[in-house]
Amino acid sequence: MGKYLKVGRCNDLDGDRNDHFEVDVTNVHRPQNHYKIDMRLIEQGISMMNHKPNKVFTLENGKKAKYYTKPLNGANMLVFERDEWQYILTIDKRVSETVTSETLVEIANAFR
Repeated sequence: MGKYLKVGRCNDLDGDRNDHFEVDVTNVHRPQNHYKIDMRLIEQGISMMNHKPNKVFTLENGKKAKYYTKPLNGANMLVFERDEWQYILTIDKRVSETVTSETLVEIANAFR
C-alpha cells in the first residue's frame, strides 16, 4: 500500500479572499497517487466560468458536480457545492484511469 504524506492546513490569507481548508495526500513511493480536497465558503469559491466541464453529474442530493480535465496541468478535478461550501476534489491525471470521474462522484456523495 505504501507510506502516505498527509497534510491538512487552513489558509487564512490577508482579507476575506482565498481563505480555504485543504487536505493533501501523496504516496511517498508513488507520487502519482496524489489526492487533494479543498473546501471554501461558496462566496469565496473558485469561479470556473472560463472553463467548460468535461462532464456534469447530478449528486444524490440533487446538486450538480462538474468534472474538469483542462484547468490544471497534471490534474483532474470535480467541483461541487454542498450547504454553504464549495468542494474541489483533485486527482493526478496519471491515475485517472484508476480514479475515474465516477469514483470522485462517489466520494462527493459521501460528504454529509
